[in-house]
Amino acid sequence: MNSPKILIVDDNKEMALTLSFLFENRGYTTLVALSGNEALEILKNQEDIGLALVDLMMPLLDGITLMERIKEVDSDITVIIMTGYGTIQTAVEAIKRGADDYILKPFDEDMILKKVDRTMEMYELKKKVVQLQDLVEGASGFEEPIATSRAMRGVMEKVVAASRSDVPVLLVGETGTGKEVLARMIHRRSQRRDKPFVPINCGALPQELIESELFGYKKGAFTGALHDHKGLFVTASGGTLFLDEISEMPKDAQVKLLRVLQDRRVRALGETREVEVNVRILSASNRPVEELKGRWIREDLYYRISTLTILIPPLRERREDIPLLVERFLRKYGEKYGHKLKLEKEALSLLMDYPFPGNVRELEHIIEGIVATADDQRSVTVQDLKSVLGGASSEEGLGGRRGVLLYHTSTLSLERLERFAIEQALRVAEGNKSRAAEILGISRDSLYRKMKRYGISA
Repeated sequence: MNSPKILIVDDNKEMALTLSFLFENRGYTTLVALSGNEALEILKNQEDIGLALVDLMMPLLDGITLMERIKEVDSDITVIIMTGYGTIQTAVEAIKRGADDYILKPFDEDMILKKVDRTMEMYELKKKVVQLQDLVEGASGFEEPIATSRAMRGVMEKVVAASRSDVPVLLVGETGTGKEVLARMIHRRSQRRDKPFVPINCGALPQELIESELFGYKKGAFTGALHDHKGLFVTASGGTLFLDEISEMPKDAQVKLLRVLQDRRVRALGETREVEVNVRILSASNRPVEELKGRWIREDLYYRISTLTILIPPLRERREDIPLLVERFLRKYGEKYGHKLKLEKEALSLLMDYPFPGNVRELEHIIEGIVATADDQRSVTVQDLKSVLGGASSEEGLGGRRGVLLYHTSTLSLERLERFAIEQALRVAEGNKSRAAEILGISRDSLYRKMKRYGISA
């Protein structure tokens, strides 16, 4: 990928060259145009322009009109309007009509360099993500996680390290943060990539079926056992077994699981002999890591499955990733449903302020629902989102910083957070329990049990 360029448009030649010199010393490549028409000609012949600095007051083609023409050519180019103190109101109007920002003359050198650095860094990240995503999806059909935020980059470093070894890994994160996606990534990059990846949601199976599903059974071992079933350990032999929501597994089943992990041998129900298995164990839980050992997972089993523990941040703690996630989902579902949409800036601001109790999965379902039901519209508006988010605004708390701050300043228990997530999922699903269970990543039966526990009605 070529380095992005900065286009400077100002009819004051001295000002344009001063800015060019400032940015060139910073290591950027600049292009200078002394009129709007000259700038449009440059746009026709140059690629990888990431930023355009446009003077507001120019003859023939003014800054606002030029900004609109630039956006028509390439909407990914960030346009910053340059203006004097006397035309601030006009600059604000330019923002309303599509400009990304404005700066005042005379310039504060440090301020303008910070804005340019931030803009160019974001442009490069977006292009890199799109490029890598196209390569990955074209090669395997697998979508790797977006990881531009510092929090997710740390997670990805651990995922890459985990893929180089065969140690048991415990992935801990709220519902919808992408634990299974990361587990599949670890498997896909490991030496076991050519062998099966077998997932099981321990919270979705009735207690009496967990052992038979994991370890298998012989025909006639119990009522309803009409044929032999080899179980998931044998099915995954040579590959990876992913135990999702392992903290929901009953303690007596945990004892038998521990024995299998220690001995690397499994005995099916009704069988007299054991079978040797070679399986890598990846586990996941949506409960806080400090509550897992002893309370939800037997201490001896916890140490067995958590040689490496990876903590996955919720989406509200990695908001920098939201714009790129939105772009991915708009493109993905645009291809699926035949609707090419873009997100208006105000709509993105609303998403950036929303707390996302269902995390990335909730964001994906929101975007899919909007794209799937789009008619001939070209963009996603604030109103589209409010109809899905229940009309929550920053003033109402659910979709604003006030709601987000609850997660950081309040000592909420897991039960209260879980209750809140269930209520939010039911609200987003408009009372449809199957849809709410899908948003939360749990079975319908598990949702019913949790609703009953917390006294929640639809």
